[in-house]
Amino acid sequence: MFARIRKKLPGPKTVAFWGSVTGAVGFYKYNKHESQKRLDYYCQRAAQAANETMGSMDTARKVHVYIAVPMGELGTRRARQHWEKYILPVFAAGALDYELTLVNETEVDDDGTERVVRGGVHRMVAEEIKERRRRQLEAEEDNGELRLWRAAIEERESENEARRLKKRLGEEPGMSVLELWKAPEYPGVMDVVAIGRETWVEMVNGISDGAVGSLNKQVPALVPLHQDHQLQEIKTETRDDGAQVTDTAGGESANETQAAAAPAEPIHMVNYDRYDEGKQRVELPAAAFISHRMLSGWGAVPQRVWNFFHDQQNVDEYARQALQVVFESTRRAAHGVQELESLGREEEELPGWENQQPMDVVVDSTIADRLQIYDTQKDTAPCVSGTLADI
Repeated sequence: MFARIRKKLPGPKTVAFWGSVTGAVGFYKYNKHESQKRLDYYCQRAAQAANETMGSMDTARKVHVYIAVPMGELGTRRARQHWEKYILPVFAAGALDYELTLVNETEVDDDGTERVVRGGVHRMVAEEIKERRRRQLEAEEDNGELRLWRAAIEERESENEARRLKKRLGEEPGMSVLELWKAPEYPGVMDVVAIGRETWVEMVNGISDGAVGSLNKQVPALVPLHQDHQLQEIKTETRDDGAQVTDTAGGESANETQAAAAPAEPIHMVNYDRYDEGKQRVELPAAAFISHRMLSGWGAVPQRVWNFFHDQQNVDEYARQALQVVFESTRRAAHGVQELESLGREEEELPGWENQQPMDVVVDSTIADRLQIYDTQKDTAPCVSGTLADI
C-alpha cells in the first residue's frame, strides 16, 4: 500500500518547483498588502487637510507639479507611473489641487541618435516669475508705454491662438469641444513640486533666473497659416485696402508660390529692464522636492526585481514626501544654497546617471535666503490617532 502511495507523490524537483512558485506568489501578495496598508496610512493623514474648513473668500491651494525626463530614459512614461502610484493618491486624499506638466523635449543628432534636451522646466518656471515681475512694472503709474506693449502682445497672442485653433480644426475635424477648454487661471502663486533630481535642479535654477534675470520680452511672431488660409488672408487684406489690390490677390489664376511667400517679420524686443530699478520684490513660490530613484539599464535589474517583491520602503518614502506637500505648515526657509544643492544628490549615483554630465544648482544667494521649501526629508505633517502598525 505504501508503495502505491509513494508512486502518486510528486518528485522532489516538482515539489521544489511548486514550493518556489508558491513562496514567490505569497511573498508578492504580502508585499502588495503591506504596501497598500502603508499608502492607506498616509492617505488617512492627508485626509485631515481635506476636512479643514475654509472661508467663503478663501482660495483652495494648488501646486504645479513638474516632471522632466529621468536620466537614462527618452520619455516620461515611467516617471508618470511613479507619480500616479505613490504621489497622486496622497494628493487626492488631501484634496490638493494640482497642475501637472510633463516636459519631454528630444532632438535627433546628425548620426540619427535621439537624445533628451534639458532646460524645459527651467525655462517655464523662470518665465512664470518674470511675468509677475513684468506685471508689477506695468502697474506703476509712470510706465504707460509698457501697458501699451502688453496690449499689443496680448493681441498678437490671441491672433496666434486663433490661428493654431484653425490649423487644428483643419487637421483634426473630429476634435472634441472639451479639448478646447482651458482651466481658469489660478489667482494666487502656485507652489512648485519637482519629482526627481533632474527636475529639481532645473526648477530651483529657474526660480533664481526668474527672480533676478532680464525681463526683456520679444513680441511673438505670427504663426504661419496653412497655404490655403494664407492665400485667403492676403486677398481679404488687399480688398480692404483698395490701393493695394493686385491681380495676384484678386485673380483666379493667382501664383500660389508668390502669394505664400511673405517677408520675414522684424523681431521687436520690449525693453522692460529700462524700467526695472530693482525695487520690486516678487513673491516666490515655495518649492518641494520628491525623490524618484529611477532604475534604468541592465545594471538596475536586480534592484527592480527586489522592488517588485518588496515595495514597502518605496511607499514609505515617496508617500511621506507627498504628505509633506499636502500640509502648508511643513514649509520652512531653505538653509542656503548648500541645502538646495544637496537635495536628491544621491540619485546621481544611480545607473541611469552613468556617463551623464552632473547637474549643478546655480542659485543667487539672496534668492536662496528668501526661498521657502517643503521639508520633505522629515515627517512633520500632522498625525492621526494610532500608528502605522495599528492600521
